[in-house]
Amino acid sequence: MDYKKIANEILDLIGGSKNVATLEHCSTRLRFSLVDKSVVDVEKIKKIKGVMGVVDGSQFQIVIGNNVVEVYDTLLKICPLSGNQGIEAKKDDRKCGAKLLEFIISVFQPLVPAIAGAGVLKSVLLLLSMFGLLANDSTVYTALAAISDATFYFLPIMVAVTTANALKSNRLVAVAAVGYLLLPATTQALTDGMTLFGFAVKNVTYSSQVFPAILCVIFLSLMERGFNKISPKAIRIFFVPMMSLAITIPVTLLILGPLGYNIGTLFTAVILALYGKLGFVALGLLAAILPFMIATGMHKALLPYAMATSAVVLVLSIL
Repeated sequence: MDYKKIANEILDLIGGSKNVATLEHCSTRLRFSLVDKSVVDVEKIKKIKGVMGVVDGSQFQIVIGNNVVEVYDTLLKICPLSGNQGIEAKKDDRKCGAKLLEFIISVFQPLVPAIAGAGVLKSVLLLLSMFGLLANDSTVYTALAAISDATFYFLPIMVAVTTANALKSNRLVAVAAVGYLLLPATTQALTDGMTLFGFAVKNVTYSSQVFPAILCVIFLSLMERGFNKISPKAIRIFFVPMMSLAITIPVTLLILGPLGYNIGTLFTAVILALYGKLGFVALGLLAAILPFMIATGMHKALLPYAMATSAVVLVLSIL
């Protein structure tokens, strides 16, 4: 397959590099955020040899299949996107639901490879342990399990990066803000009982949490935009992140962090209740949302759970 030819044809038919605001990929699709969709020749793209289909939704998706990584890498070489970061859509007249969907995809879809990889690794270790091929107290098992544990422990950091990307905010400042929540010193202070401006700070464990990181970075993005407007250009490079962090972290500790934690707890409780008491309803809901998950590339995150369940069923059948 001529990846360069495919990439050049795709780039020409979507309006050139200046029409590409962002470019990502999942396991089978190229995912474009375009400046102006009206210039795209969808029918000609479908006829490109190597293209399996086109999905025009909140993102413009081109289905490539198993060669998507090679085509993506080739596109990056011929399509300079660094100068397009500040470009917005020509006219964003989409409904709020479409904007929210694109935000959710932008935040969670890039996380899927890390989550799926770490989850599958954990499932493989479980299988090896069940069949007596690897002792669960061995050094190898402990080291490999720690890789998976680290992925989920530092999940808020990864969420901070993807959320900052979605909001076109400063990624490293976002990492700094969320990283503070994971500091051992912060955890110890919360455990001992922290007060801030006379208010008691709720003791929340932020590792492996998603919603506190999202809310933190959303607020940080608003602070950055506000201070960018009023800050003198000569001191903007340090003044904006300094003030944004100084305001965002206390607000996160007092309000956004506990709020996000409660949202996550409620979300988990609902899922467990459906699974434990109304399994058939959960199955129906999964069947209903599975096409959406496939379209967004998030179905891969279910792979570890499928493998773990299969492993348990296999062991029980043997016993």
